Amino acid sequence: MTENHLRLKNNSKIAIIGGGPAGCFFANDAIQQAKKLGINIQITIFNSKDFTQRGPSGCNMSAAVIAGTLHAKLVRDGIILPESIIRQEIKGYYFHTEEYGIELYKPDQTNRSSIMAVYRGNGPLYSTHTESHSLDGFLLQHVVNQGVSVISEPVLDLNLPSDIAGLATVIYGKGGQHNEMEADLVVGAFGINSSIIGKIEKLNFGYIPPKTIRTCQMEIPLDPAFIKRSFKDNIQVFALGIEPFRFASMVPKDNYVTVSLVGSRDLTSNDLLDFLNHPVVRKNLPHDWEMPEKFCMCLPKIVLSHATNPYTDRFVLVGDASISRIFKNGLESAYITSQLAARAAFENGISNEDFAGHYYKPARKLLAMDNKLGVVILAISDFITRQNWLVKARLSYVEDKRGSWIANHLNALLWNMVTGDAPYHNILIQALHPLFQIKLIPVTIKALVISIIKYLFRRKDCQE
Repeated sequence: MTENHLRLKNNSKIAIIGGGPAGCFFANDAIQQAKKLGINIQITIFNSKDFTQRGPSGCNMSAAVIAGTLHAKLVRDGIILPESIIRQEIKGYYFHTEEYGIELYKPDQTNRSSIMAVYRGNGPLYSTHTESHSLDGFLLQHVVNQGVSVISEPVLDLNLPSDIAGLATVIYGKGGQHNEMEADLVVGAFGINSSIIGKIEKLNFGYIPPKTIRTCQMEIPLDPAFIKRSFKDNIQVFALGIEPFRFASMVPKDNYVTVSLVGSRDLTSNDLLDFLNHPVVRKNLPHDWEMPEKFCMCLPKIVLSHATNPYTDRFVLVGDASISRIFKNGLESAYITSQLAARAAFENGISNEDFAGHYYKPARKLLAMDNKLGVVILAISDFITRQNWLVKARLSYVEDKRGSWIANHLNALLWNMVTGDAPYHNILIQALHPLFQIKLIPVTIKALVISIIKYLFRRKDCQE
């Protein structure tokens, strides 16, 4: 088999399974690549979600924060989000530990890109707005306006050709009906929470999906004036140092707050209740707040690793079912993998070898290899946040030195940790900066001595 036999040409057909950001990003880039080559490409997106619906039926289950780095790329690509899609423009982050908190600010004040809080679907279940709030719906309409066709029926199966001359076949339909569509290239952009993952594994070309963990999300309705006053356009991030929570955030979205929890194990609704009842968390809610009788909640999976062999002849996976940055910037990972896959397909070809060398290899270098460092950094972060005496001492010291080099350095380090704006290897370099560590030595020693003294006094009181 030679890769020259497997290339996109005039009137080739591309079928994209999944109408979320990954599928739309691929379609958007494919349109531009086809224009460069001067060829006509027919693109069809299979999308069974109805993004006009509120709640889980129209949502792809995500905290849905568009990082500043991704926002800049969208603007560059001519994808301008309307006001109805942007639920809140985020100014910064507030970093909570169990005993102390610090407000984080954008390290590069000259960077004009904005952080946007959005909804993937058309808002929470039981919300009452009339205009569309769906990011996914907007992106899908964006590519439809450029000539992409949409089939709003679920994909039931996929057949890949046994010989080089054959085309891939997408089998779709509902209500017992089965329809077929042949395509030169099929793009899997359906996400890790899709049931079709199992069918892709059974195609036996070596695909092994990423390892996952179940998270928890909830939409809390609150008075917009309270949200504006309490949150001050900041995302609240919690590193409480308690099991099973590794990372938690509360994202303001006009009249709702999105709670997003990631744990060291699969989370449940009981974990959500424990989190919301934590004293540090309760300070960010009205004093008389109670859990509503009806609320929008989901338990989606996120990835902990990257997939093995997310490609073969005439088929490629993008987004989190392929490679994604762990815990951070899922939307931007979808953008990166979709763009890499589209350019590999148009510039090199659509064979197994093309995707291996020109898509998967650079994607692994950019995302998967960095994730290995991320696992180490997050483990160290988990350990440090459990040492309340150390965290409080360092954060309070830096707060007192606000505007100094060390304060700016720690702010940039924490900002990159919570936003994902920098790769993990850059974060590690920031954390190990010699001057930064040297300046914190006396602070750490002082805090340790005070902690030991307090422990000895408590022990003495207990003995008496």
